[in-house]
Amino acid sequence: MTSLADKFASRLANLTSFGKRNDDPLSNLKAASRWVENLPIGDAFKCQEAILAALKRFNENSTQYTKDRLAIFMLLDEKSRDLQDTLVRQYLRNPRMSRTVESQLWHAVYGLYWEIARGYHAFVLHLARTAGKIQHEEAIPLITLRAIRTFGQLLKWRAIRYLPAGEKLWLRLHNLYRIAESERFQRQAQRAYAEDTADCSCETAYLHILMLNLAHSGTLYPRQLDQADIWLCGWHDMLRLDTRFDTRTHHFVIDLSADHGPRRVRKPDADKPLRFWATTDLQQKLQELHAALQAGSSPAQLGLTEAARTTESLDLLEHLQHQWTSLTAREQRRAPRASVKRLVDVVHGLTALIGQIKAIDTPTNASPYGIGLNYHEEDDVQVYGFITDRTRERVSHMTLPVTRLSPDVERWVMHDESEFGYGAIVESRDKDWLRVGALIGIKSHDTQDWQLGIVRRLSRLNDDTSSVGIETLAEKPVLTMLYDTATSSYTVNGFDNSSAKLPHPGLWLDGDRNTLILDPIHFAPGKVFQIHGTQERRFIALGHPIERSEGWTRVAVEPVNS
Repeated sequence: MTSLADKFASRLANLTSFGKRNDDPLSNLKAASRWVENLPIGDAFKCQEAILAALKRFNENSTQYTKDRLAIFMLLDEKSRDLQDTLVRQYLRNPRMSRTVESQLWHAVYGLYWEIARGYHAFVLHLARTAGKIQHEEAIPLITLRAIRTFGQLLKWRAIRYLPAGEKLWLRLHNLYRIAESERFQRQAQRAYAEDTADCSCETAYLHILMLNLAHSGTLYPRQLDQADIWLCGWHDMLRLDTRFDTRTHHFVIDLSADHGPRRVRKPDADKPLRFWATTDLQQKLQELHAALQAGSSPAQLGLTEAARTTESLDLLEHLQHQWTSLTAREQRRAPRASVKRLVDVVHGLTALIGQIKAIDTPTNASPYGIGLNYHEEDDVQVYGFITDRTRERVSHMTLPVTRLSPDVERWVMHDESEFGYGAIVESRDKDWLRVGALIGIKSHDTQDWQLGIVRRLSRLNDDTSSVGIETLAEKPVLTMLYDTATSSYTVNGFDNSSAKLPHPGLWLDGDRNTLILDPIHFAPGKVFQIHGTQERRFIALGHPIERSEGWTRVAVEPVNS
């Protein structure tokens, strides 16, 4: 299939003389095509890196906005798309990759989007300034659409890392849409790339970005954000921008003169370039999808992609309903927040949290001889034959809550507090684990017990600090040992030599319904464990997962007969 870049270059004169080869891929379209075809196959990262370097050099040395140079730029953009998709899939499918690999992949993906956005943005501005004076202005609707979509990817990939927009991305995006409006092609349907399955307009692409920004707010996992991005492609026809505000229908507003994203409509300023839209039709669609999933339809049957899972789709649909609802219908905060300055101990990860709870349950001053006496009591017994009052008094002071110094424990200052959680601003440069969904333990210095918390919101303020929102669980975690009741079929001389009989630690939560937090590797629906550590030893069966994230899952449990 002939590329879109080739179509725009069909009438170009060949500036390179016949028989003379120029190896610079930026010299003309033929050289660029030849160079791309000769890139090494099999290493997507190196190929993408090579195209990124060429685009960067193109932008840094761009002084002429000719039709030939535009065709070269569009070709490099088109040829990089498969490579970029490969790196994007690799990033999203590997949430546990090391910080070094994550940084390398993220900067590669973001860097390419930046150079593509930068190049198209420059061409659009130039063509808009010279409208009616040059021959290749017919390209402006297409390259404006591509520019808008690429700026949307920049905002998405900053959100994936919980970074603020920065770099005046919103202002540049607004400016592109204003150009589309001023030239009156904002609703012109077109195919941005040859492989796209549906047409798109500048307005729908712009609204897509605004809706995805409303959906995120620092609360979605990268894969959830990507899933919402995919779903939105099928909902474009339910959204439309209006220049006049209708109090009965409009829910959201965007200020085209401000360097920020969309807001819920409150008191619109008539003197500002505002655009409004409603989400009533989309909310109805979300409700229908949610009901169909609960009735047993699969996500694939409903057009929610083959890879989507029912439970995760339900959770994401509920989140989108909440984020895209009107101001009057939106639920208010469950409890008011109060500003505080509280120093707490924090530990992250299920394994470390279990270790800290176990350490509290183990006396720090227990005798190494296992007779229930500490060192001072043991000395008294050996010297006097009994424990003196002085030692008893000393021991009573020693049994007060003790701060246990551990490499797993960090000190955080909580800046606000409510009945259901905390807000904190923390140093995050070396906290690779700090992500939405992270399981943490929180312990104030005036208490001995650990409280469970889950990171619900994350916003990186700069390279060194992040704003963190934490939801705390009301149930007290109890260390529990899980004994698998399944028998292994692998035996040697009649003995089971597998690890099937080794216990697995978990955290028992006794509330309105009994739940258990355990390592996902040990989870299977209906799996039966004998548990030790609660008030009584019992057999339980694992039910459906209530919530899961990296390294932990919380499941409902049901008692079973022994």
